Amino acid sequence: MGKEFYKKILVAINGSETSIHAAMYAIMMAATYKLQLKVVYVVDSATIKYLGLNQILIHEEEVEFQNDLVQEGSSYLDYVQSLAASKGLEIEKDLRQGTVYTEILKSAQEYEADLILIGGHERKNSDSLIKKTTLSQNRNELLAKSRCPVLVVQKSTIQTEFNQF
Repeated sequence: MGKEFYKKILVAINGSETSIHAAMYAIMMAATYKLQLKVVYVVDSATIKYLGLNQILIHEEEVEFQNDLVQEGSSYLDYVQSLAASKGLEIEKDLRQGTVYTEILKSAQEYEADLILIGGHERKNSDSLIKKTTLSQNRNELLAKSRCPVLVVQKSTIQTEFNQF
């Protein structure tokens, strides 16, 4: 039998529909191929700090916003954990703060991940230009600087497949 390509996979979530779809895909992969799975959520504290330094947010707003994002991140990690449990899978959760792509890469390196999964591009016109630019920048940096393969999950039927899995 040949060498296994993947033993440990990491999926990065941010609460978007496509990142949750990537998590569903990762759960199905992990269950099917008996892989270890870690899920990471990064609170973008670098951007929050930038907004504070440029006086867009006052200190109290910075702290409140960051606390809200930590709570939101914990909720999303718990949600993905419940999705995994529904398929008989245990996962490792990782909540981080910092620059998004840097923290994802650090988490992958510490975990010794063989593959990183991320969500694809959302096609909603309501997304702000700033949000799209930030997400694209983090995705591009992740793709450019990763030491392991990165799989971009962009599959509209994933919810149905996951429910039938």
